[in-house]
Amino acid sequence: MLKYISMDVHIKKMAFHDKVFKPYDIRGTYPEELDHNTIELIAEGFAEFLKSGGGKNCVVGEDIRSTSPEIAEMIIEKLLARGVDVIYIGQATTPMHLFSIAQSKADGGIMVTASHNPARFNGLKIYKGIKAESEKTGLFKIKEIIKSGFPEYGGPRGKLSRADFLNDYVEFLTKDFSPGARINAVFDAGGGAVGLVLSKILPLLKNVDASTLYMDPDPSLLVCEPNPLMPEAQKKIRETILEKKADIGFLFDPDGDRVIVLDEKGDVVRGDGILWLLSKKLVRPGEGVVYDYCRSSRALVEDLEADSIRCFKSRVGHSFIKEEMRIEDAILGGEISGHYYFKDFFFSDSALFAAMKLLQLKASSKEPLSEMTRPYFRYFHSGEINFEVKNKDEMKSFFEEKFKDGERDYFDGVTFKYPNWWFNIRPSGTEDLLRLVLEAKSKTIFDAKKEEVMSFLFSKGAKLA
Repeated sequence: MLKYISMDVHIKKMAFHDKVFKPYDIRGTYPEELDHNTIELIAEGFAEFLKSGGGKNCVVGEDIRSTSPEIAEMIIEKLLARGVDVIYIGQATTPMHLFSIAQSKADGGIMVTASHNPARFNGLKIYKGIKAESEKTGLFKIKEIIKSGFPEYGGPRGKLSRADFLNDYVEFLTKDFSPGARINAVFDAGGGAVGLVLSKILPLLKNVDASTLYMDPDPSLLVCEPNPLMPEAQKKIRETILEKKADIGFLFDPDGDRVIVLDEKGDVVRGDGILWLLSKKLVRPGEGVVYDYCRSSRALVEDLEADSIRCFKSRVGHSFIKEEMRIEDAILGGEISGHYYFKDFFFSDSALFAAMKLLQLKASSKEPLSEMTRPYFRYFHSGEINFEVKNKDEMKSFFEEKFKDGERDYFDGVTFKYPNWWFNIRPSGTEDLLRLVLEAKSKTIFDAKKEEVMSFLFSKGAKLA
């Protein structure tokens, strides 16, 4: 019998798919890459990781995708079997899950979500206390625990409790909300979990005339494109903004940690521009802002440092931004992709927290949103362009040879710098893509250099994603 158990454990370890461990979360196709065996091993590894630091309980939540409840059930069972108490909150946004950890003073948490990825994907966001774990911290340790093997557990089984923090979360988001002038806004929940929270918030917002889209949870993620950065995801909210003559629009991703902001013209306001606006209005001289270095316009640091605001660069990814914010005690953080992080929200990101702040800023200004942000967008910036490549990790050497006359750094991917322009290439941490960002000080230089870099990519077999 003992020999059989030992062999079974060995087989489980051999079948473990460690490729689902990404730089800042766990993600893969389900149930192929993120299979049942791998999920169970991760849950057991997390239990041992938590207990090794004295942890005894954790919060488990799930997004709205159809496969999340069964994954949460597997995780809960393995945690209980290893003596970890579980507080189960059911469907939630990722920020609400974090809020639940803080409210319950839990030792950690697992959120079942693959964010904006299509429905065939799922994943896990891991927390120790209220701190998200990355490849440099807990994710690496959990993977090592699994590969090293963990002892059989013969102690008491953990206890399962259920809790609902929705009303507390709504109260937290709206407690300081007091816009002055009346504002017309469109909210597109994208069929995700944010609709569960937003439906409770909107009736409490005085002076906000709200139009809503896709508020009902869509477990299939087929009602609309789940990635809010994709043009097809933005079509309906753009039409509604123009039809309703709205002042601002908010487009959320399925797990509610990311928001794309659109102005009164229906145009997307790039994420670093929103961070610039929030920083100019909410951050005082001497305080700090963390930004994603490889994608943000150089105008961000120029303008904020001119106001004596301290700027700290970070790699792309929520756990890296949060870690840098804690180290520097920064007030704000942001990414071009629509994640906004606040010291007042546990150094973490909440799309609805950001939306509340932006509603107040817009209501306090007589200028249209496009005019409020116009001074920032003085350089010519490509945004993030994604390419499908078969050899994304080899591309670096090709570019180093082609652009060897440029200054370069390797803070995140590779950034090539020239006097009047720069560009960055970076392999995606969660998808089989190579990402390009390019910026220049004039349109002539921008057009020429964008054509040069993209043509080089195409010559190496890359295709636009």
